[in-house]
Amino acid sequence: MISLLATAAQMKELDRAAIEERNIPSLTLMERAAQAVADRAAQMIQVSGQEPGEVVVYCGPGNNGGDGIAAARILMERGFKVRAFLVGKREKMTADSCAMEKKLLDAGGKLEDFMPGTAPDQETLSGCSCMIDALFGVGLKRPVAGDFLSAVRQINQEDCPVVACDLPSGVDTDTGVILGEAVRADWTVTFTCLKRGLVQGEGKECAGKAEAVSIGIPEELIFQIIC
Repeated sequence: MISLLATAAQMKELDRAAIEERNIPSLTLMERAAQAVADRAAQMIQVSGQEPGEVVVYCGPGNNGGDGIAAARILMERGFKVRAFLVGKREKMTADSCAMEKKLLDAGGKLEDFMPGTAPDQETLSGCSCMIDALFGVGLKRPVAGDFLSAVRQINQEDCPVVACDLPSGVDTDTGVILGEAVRADWTVTFTCLKRGLVQGEGKECAGKAEAVSIGIPEELIFQIIC
């Protein structure tokens, strides 16, 4: 994988160029990102040596949440018990996230509403073998609040491995500053390039082991935009 550090603005431009100029479907990029997240979650469960329990996936309404929804479906299709929760309002879901929810439903799963104090229930949390944080991606610039803050705290209080999707939610992409509170991940699967916030400041501590994975964006385009 290319060893470049990217900003939020660079990643947004890279995604735009890949989709609009190179005609790579956004859902294809999302599916590849989700595959990498699902692979890491499955590996962490296997390494733990414990009987696999449920995988709990926390999804925001944006495209980072779409990655989480797709990862939930992939893990379910592999035979894992999975519960996926939407944190935030359904009317704010992006078109790609909605498309991934449909694929999840078609596969026999569902995207449940996150309700602090009731869902997911304590039995699900206590039997959880891995959590996936797909609340926020590179676009977050404000302190985590409301149901999102409740979800972050719920993730952090449980004793099971946590895989963050692209960035631990609550970490500023460019600086590593914690925006109020942030998920403390054991492993962060980030896409295409490492983000600056994963290697500096408090973000480095929240990221755990950070790995950049390819989702099929051409290398020449990456160097054109990031360098």
